[in-house]
Amino acid sequence: MLDFDKINIRKEKMENLKEKIEYYNHQIFDNEEKRKQNNEKPFKIIQGEIPIILSAPHCVKQTRNGKMKQAEGETGAIVQIIAKDTKCYAIYKTYNKNDDANYDIENNLYKQELSNLINQKQIKLLIDIHGAKNENKFDIEIGTNDGKNIENKGYIVKELKEILLKQKIKNIVKNVKFKASSMHTISKYIHEKTKIPCIQLEITGRYRYIENIDGIEKLINGIEQFIKKIEEIY
Repeated sequence: MLDFDKINIRKEKMENLKEKIEYYNHQIFDNEEKRKQNNEKPFKIIQGEIPIILSAPHCVKQTRNGKMKQAEGETGAIVQIIAKDTKCYAIYKTYNKNDDANYDIENNLYKQELSNLINQKQIKLLIDIHGAKNENKFDIEIGTNDGKNIENKGYIVKELKEILLKQKIKNIVKNVKFKASSMHTISKYIHEKTKIPCIQLEITGRYRYIENIDGIEKLINGIEQFIKKIEEIY
């Protein structure tokens, strides 16, 4: 027999989540041109209370080797929601300054300020959030440079994968296509600079696009549970 009260509560929660994502998307995209004109920094930082930081470097368009690349939809909103729910730190791009925070090595203010923040606040873990195309043969890929970017602390990935599987996100792979093995990537760069564990998450639209709100809910619940678990360990 169906429990209609539980169904209605879940429906209301889903609608609220959709409203949050729409709100944060508008906050990013409606103000891009104004930020450019004011010559603001092309990213924002959310201060936290627990020593974990989320990153969304591709939530707006990027310019790589002179070519424009599309924004990785909803990654900025997802990072902001999780940061505010868990009280962790976050950094996310707010407009394209003809750069790519996850590729440029020289004069990369995003990477520099992220590294400084980690050292100043004694942050213990970075989770770098990215969007992958749906044609990939996974739902989520966890990139750790074959364990090097997490100092071979395998329990970190083990905990993350188990929690995501409990959310019924089944197709999870590790270090296949997006390993975060290049110094161009935030995960590799930040690990080299700060020596903290760094995870790169590549998430397909099935668990990221706003039209798949059920998938986003599973992703957010999973990452929030993972952050709470890691906070307990640290």
